[in-house]
Amino acid sequence: MDFLFNKSAADSVSPASTLPYCIANDDKTLLLNYDSLDTLTNRELISEFMKVHGYHHLVIFNMPDRADVLPLKDWPKLKGLFFKNTKTDIFEQGLQEIKKGALWFPRTVSDKWMREMLETEQKNQIQSNNLTFKESKVLHLLSSGATCPQIADTLFISEATVRVHLHKIYQKINVKNKQKALQWCERNIDKLNKLAG
Repeated sequence: MDFLFNKSAADSVSPASTLPYCIANDDKTLLLNYDSLDTLTNRELISEFMKVHGYHHLVIFNMPDRADVLPLKDWPKLKGLFFKNTKTDIFEQGLQEIKKGALWFPRTVSDKWMREMLETEQKNQIQSNNLTFKESKVLHLLSSGATCPQIADTLFISEATVRVHLHKIYQKINVKNKQKALQWCERNIDKLNKLAG
């Protein structure tokens, strides 16, 4: 695959116009130039092409440093990403690891994907507790140290209604008392803040 590289440019993959848009190698790995994404091709075309021709791995190369990486995780059989100016030895090492079954993603990409996944998981967990908007407000106020009378005043409801909301909240988040609810809030504070607005 030496034709992928511009060896004179400090031993790195070059964004030069000589880089091909798509390379298929004998390891059943399809290498796709980032510049071709959603212009010359799309996920559906690549998925069909890989299926028809028996490719097991997709690698996207020549990716700009500031590219939006979140949509890339949805590409079929994506096993690796390489930024523009990735050093040749790193590129080759990555391809070898992918051939062995490993994934090869830059740390910044993995970090963004993990953060998005965890945030989505946390939102789903809160939503799976089926807390209503009012219940999430009550829980948010409780976690910030408000008493039942203060919660009632803030939300313009009676203290009895606050107690009813708290009882329902405890059932939904599967805790027995205020102390356990506050511990649950500490573990889920980011989610609670987003849900309570």
